[in-house]
Amino acid sequence: MATWLAGVLAAVSLGAVSPAGSALRSALGLSAGALAWATSSITAVGALLSIPAGWWIRRFGAQRALSWGLFTISVAAAGSAAARSWGLLLGARVAEGVGYLLVFVAGPVVLTQVTHGGIRAAALALWGTCVPTGLAIAAVTGGALAPWWTWSQWLALTAVGPLIMAGVLASVLPRLPRTTVQRAPREAGAWNGVLRLGVAYGSLALVSVAVVMVLPQFLTEHRQATPTVTGTVMAVVCLGSAFGGLAASWLLRRGSALSSLVPLGALMPVACLPAFSAEFPLAVSGGAATLVLVVDGLLISAVFAAVPASVSRPEQVDIANGILNQLGSVGTLLGPPLFGLVIAAAGWGAVAAATLVFGGLGSVLLLTTARPSATGSAAGVSPSREAPEGMDMREGAEPLGKAADVSTSPLHETVTEPPTCGAPGCCSC
Repeated sequence: MATWLAGVLAAVSLGAVSPAGSALRSALGLSAGALAWATSSITAVGALLSIPAGWWIRRFGAQRALSWGLFTISVAAAGSAAARSWGLLLGARVAEGVGYLLVFVAGPVVLTQVTHGGIRAAALALWGTCVPTGLAIAAVTGGALAPWWTWSQWLALTAVGPLIMAGVLASVLPRLPRTTVQRAPREAGAWNGVLRLGVAYGSLALVSVAVVMVLPQFLTEHRQATPTVTGTVMAVVCLGSAFGGLAASWLLRRGSALSSLVPLGALMPVACLPAFSAEFPLAVSGGAATLVLVVDGLLISAVFAAVPASVSRPEQVDIANGILNQLGSVGTLLGPPLFGLVIAAAGWGAVAAATLVFGGLGSVLLLTTARPSATGSAAGVSPSREAPEGMDMREGAEPLGKAADVSTSPLHETVTEPPTCGAPGCCSC
């Protein structure tokens, strides 16, 4: 739970600028474009540096990287609160992006190391809810404090949580062994599974961010919704992604196969039809948009749960998470402008078509990664370090085929039992 809370607090920093956007523009004289840069600079860091961060975390240690990432976010958030020019604000936000990157690459690695069996799949799926949960907290809290607090006070408040959590993690997490640095595998197809998951994550993140960004415009311009109604609808829609992730965690903990969740992706383009149509009551449109985010959040959580079985060796998990975050950040950056171009060219009805293309791509790639892993055909046969001599085990056979049997994979046997503590697997998920 402590590791999950670290991800939520990092995501709060991602959404901290939006509730104070109007006040920031007035105080610093920012244009809409300048404010957008300050908002998205955190994601831009991930789009550029996630894979190198995975390599670095392998050497530095995931637990230390997680704590230092939170500390960096705290210091940078304080810098954002003290900024009195766009340049200082942008620099502080970029620094926050570095801390955010460390947290979101190291967090799943820590969960992989301290959990096992069905708990691991559920914990990784739960990790997929960090961003929507953090964004919702930032939107609700920042919006509620806006009438009484200045923007600098609000940004300063966002620095407190990560600082406290950095200390909590240092005392709660067991001491984990550092991953032995080995040369990256050069055999053909060694990273195919991870790359498929990365593109799947990028495609699904593209859909969720794009829908959230274009829906307010549709509600105000074509449904004549008031700002209060629009804000209420958006709060419910954004929380849908978190509920989807929680549902994925619950299902995987009960032993559902990841491949059984993927067909739900077909609901996303169908739900977009009433969501972006003025022919339906507003409640129906809002409910349909929420369904899009629920399914999208469920599939994103499934992607995270699939990572351990997509690598051929346990020590590659940190780099795999770097690949996921980098491609996911690219999708987040590209989503709003791509959907904007589609809407400008073909109208609001084309949102369903764009969701079909990108959501369908993500679903298909997730399914093609889950099925080979479930049958053992993707990873081939490799010896487990703790298996009896002469015994081979198929990597990734069960983590994707059935979450409750993840503990049979060699990844569990080599990583999830730290020799220095022997703490229970669920102690900090």
